[in-house]
Amino acid sequence: MNPKIVKNIQPLLISACLILLGISCGSTAEYKIAYKKPEITSKTRGLVAGVAKVDLTPPPGLPLAGYSKLAETEQGFRTRIYARIFYIKKDANEPVVLIQSDLLSGSLLIHHLLAERLAGNTDISFGGIVFAGTHTHSAPANFYDNDFYNEFASNKPGFDKAWTEFVLNRLTMGVEEAYKTARPAKIASGKAIVWGLTRNRSLDAYRANKNSGFSDLKPEIEYRAINPELVMIRVDAQDKDGRFKPLGAFSTFSVHGTTVPDSTEVTNADVFAYPERIVEAKIRKDYKPSWEPIHALNNSTHGDNSPDYREGMQGFIESRRIGEAIGYRAAELFDSLHSSLSGDANLSFNTKEVDLYESNKMGDAEVCDRPYVGTALTGGAEDGQTPILNWFPFFAEGWPRWFLTGGCQGHKRIVGFKYLQPIVLPKAKFPHKLLLQSVRVADTLLLPVPFEVTKESGKRFIEAALQSGASSVKHASVISCANGYFGYVTTPEEYTRQHYEGGHTLYGPGTQPFLQAHLVDLTKNLPAVGGKESFPASWNYELDRSDRYPEAKSAEGKREVVDKPELIPAESNLEKYWVFKYKDVGTSQISLHENLVSIEFKEEAGDWKELFLDGEAVNDKGVDLEVKRDSNSGKGMAVYEIRWYNPEHNAKRKYRFVIQPRANQPKFVSPEF
Repeated sequence: MNPKIVKNIQPLLISACLILLGISCGSTAEYKIAYKKPEITSKTRGLVAGVAKVDLTPPPGLPLAGYSKLAETEQGFRTRIYARIFYIKKDANEPVVLIQSDLLSGSLLIHHLLAERLAGNTDISFGGIVFAGTHTHSAPANFYDNDFYNEFASNKPGFDKAWTEFVLNRLTMGVEEAYKTARPAKIASGKAIVWGLTRNRSLDAYRANKNSGFSDLKPEIEYRAINPELVMIRVDAQDKDGRFKPLGAFSTFSVHGTTVPDSTEVTNADVFAYPERIVEAKIRKDYKPSWEPIHALNNSTHGDNSPDYREGMQGFIESRRIGEAIGYRAAELFDSLHSSLSGDANLSFNTKEVDLYESNKMGDAEVCDRPYVGTALTGGAEDGQTPILNWFPFFAEGWPRWFLTGGCQGHKRIVGFKYLQPIVLPKAKFPHKLLLQSVRVADTLLLPVPFEVTKESGKRFIEAALQSGASSVKHASVISCANGYFGYVTTPEEYTRQHYEGGHTLYGPGTQPFLQAHLVDLTKNLPAVGGKESFPASWNYELDRSDRYPEAKSAEGKREVVDKPELIPAESNLEKYWVFKYKDVGTSQISLHENLVSIEFKEEAGDWKELFLDGEAVNDKGVDLEVKRDSNSGKGMAVYEIRWYNPEHNAKRKYRFVIQPRANQPKFVSPEF
């Protein structure tokens, strides 16, 4: 049997045994969070905005999320992961805080903890915060409010309290910075259409929709059954010289974060890394603002929309190709919005939290009284199939129940059957506290939901919300994976086909109509200005805990060269790169969220200078420098491998890696090459 298949099956079997034996992680993490109104009120006049960008790159050793048990444990990063934050306020009304992160999703637990912290020293309320993840499959999770996704989203189970606190601390710092630096602002919004970079991976299910328009499965359909809309909100602010310059942009586009395969051992922002940086670099070059600009690109209706990477080429080459194409289109859209910037823009939000175990009906719509995992989930998606299981009838996609479909879960085949699954996966383990929002920024309506939303589900959400009475809205977008994670939401018709997306719609075929009813209600009652929210008085969480964030450990030793830099030629689906190995402090002190590596050059007898390409410094903030732990070397030290992909080649120049100080270790440089 293929060794990779054996390697991938082993953790699946171990996980299944743990579930059946009812083994938990041992220790627990407990939280009690109080709902608080902000203690600070401001006398803001006009429209103001502030931004911040905080690094969330983890230390080596954390489980990666998205590919579940097939994922690897990260050992470093290829592209840093960030949270990008907008604070926007009009007059003395409640502000809106938009947080985009290069994570699998937002976290309801972190949302509540963050809001509780901010209430004491800002004017930010619980309901005004949107915390979304791009759904990259190459970042840690293990920070959820429920044991189910803490156990199964990543390759290793358990809630990681230290990692959660790290993310929470970084977000708190970022939001407070955006709040404190807010200044007079202008806003514009627009939309571009992007074809040819994504495809629908679940065509048989999509075709089941009553309005799909497809009677057969022709090859070109997969490229038309997608959401091609790139929606952007551009925000400019007044700089020190009195001129208005871009703070950045908050955008949405529908594409799964799966251009990089499950075999990766380095954290990265996947396809989103490129359009994020392209627009940010453009702003730096064209406007030279006194702040760090941001492009907060979020995922929209990506549930069944995959990146169209070439067959057999899943990896960073295709991630760059697709990501750069999105980025160049985003840059064009950004430029086009300059002439429509205005300070006359209202903001409003309507937010509520619904406990599905207490309230599973909304009008005529109803979800099941408890969630169930479908067998179609275990077999994997069409472009990410689970070895072995995807070959078996009833576990592979497209094996719905053919009879006795009148129950709440309809056509879903339940893993372990309806009576066994609740024994090993009780209701208490599943997500059931649902935070929903309708947010208006100028003439753009945002609908953040904690689900992976299929293309048609999102279309129905938006159409129904706009018909509810949202006047003067020109653009609208769903934001998937926001404020938590509940798996997928398909339309009732798509659900009947029981593909991966339907098997992962935990609360049954009524989920999409139920969410739609709530979003319509929120939008219909959206205030003209300011905020409206409905939350319980407090929350209590008790989570199975298993920390993998490295404990502090002192390092005894010095930085030293292990292997001199070597040029590795390009291979099939792998870029050319220089590689250098050296010894440094261990994982608890390496602090990968702080700048570590850059490239310097010199010509003949000249001095060493920082290398710039296309106006941007070549360092580990970009997309071509990788830092990876190779091994531990004892006494709190470790060996790291640094790679410079797609390097500059200039016969007149010499280059070297420059390593910034860490702990008590001074600046360090590699031998020249």
